[in-house]
Formats: sequence, structure tokens, C-alpha cells
Amino acid sequence: MRPGADCAVVRARWIAVIGLSVTVSAALDAQRGRGGPPTTPPNPRAAAPIDLTGYWVSVVTEDWRYRMVTPPKGDFASVPLNDEGRKVVDAWDPAKDAASGNECRAYGAANIMRVPGRVHVTWQDDNTLKIETDAGQQTRLLRFGESQPPAGEAGWQGYSAATWEVAGGPPRGGGGGGLGRGVITARGVVQGADDPAVAGDPG
Repeated sequence: MRPGADCAVVRARWIAVIGLSVTVSAALDAQRGRGGPPTTPPNPRAAAPIDLTGYWVSVVTEDWRYRMVTPPKGDFASVPLNDEGRKVVDAWDPAKDAASGNECRAYGAANIMRVPGRVHVTWQDDNTLKIETDAGQQTRLLRFGESQPPAGEAGWQGYSAATWEVAGGPPRGGGGGGLGRGVITARGVVQGADDPAVAGDPG
């Protein structure tokens, strides 16, 4: 055989090996959910970038002894409030709440993790994430895919319309990774330091 013919045969074999490798690699990627168009998860539960379900607890720090009971009126030393926030706190009348049957009013969402206790996160259905707290057996429903709140009174926990936002890639099931982040739009009763108009800058 001529030297040029030997080179042509070797080159043809390498091209065949490379072609076979690319074909096998593409087939394996397709089996792993990669290489094709991303699939859309069937519901928000399947699209969740992380499993948040289970029991969560608030961190008990050096001021736990102050958080074991509801503080008396005017005791807000550990809460960052501006002047408007202090006016709202000072205007609170616990006796008026008790007289109207609201002595067990719910704490705002930001306070729940400041009170020692557990938070239980479950899926009520494929479109509703349910968050229950030990403190007063409060329940918050995060509704995915709803642009309008359901009919009826909002109540102390309000309404929440939620969506998943994924940074760094498509959502789970779409063949990519990335960190997930839940976005919640809440409508309802604003209480005390939850209101940005009254919360001070903690820094």
C-alpha cells in the first residue's frame, strides 16, 4: 500500500470514530433530558427549584428569653423602627383588641421567625404551598398561577399570589440548574413593622 493511502484509511477511521462518539454522546444527553427543547413542568409543585417541605425552626439566639412571650405595649427595643413606626406601635391598644375579640391577632410574617417555634411547609395541592406556624396555628397559603385573589374576606393572613423565579437557568425539568427563588405578592392586612413605611433601616 502506498503511504498516502495508509493516511487516508487512518483518517477515515478516525472520522468514523469521532462521528460515532458524537452520536452516542447526543443519545446519552437526550436520555438525561438534555440536548432537546426544555420541557415545561406540569404544575408549580413539579417546577419548584428546591423542596421546601418539612419542619423549619426559628433560631433561638441570646435574646430568646425576651421572645418567649408577647412583649408588653411599648417594648420594641429590638425592632428597628423609624419615627412613623414608633407612632404606630404607640397607638396600639391591646384592650381595644381584647374587647373586639381580636386579642389573639396574628403576628406579621417577619415576626414569625423571631418567635421560638416551628414552621411546617407542605403542599396543599399542586398549585398551593401551605405554611403553618405553631404561634397561634396560623396558616399562610401561597397560591401559584392566580392573578386575582379568591372571593371573600382576606383575613389576617391576607392573600398571596406566588411564582417561581429561577436564576442561572431554566426550572427543574427543563434540563438546567440554577438557584430558585420564590416570589410572593401578598395582599391583606398590614400590621406594624411589616409595613415598609414604618420599618427602620436595621443597618
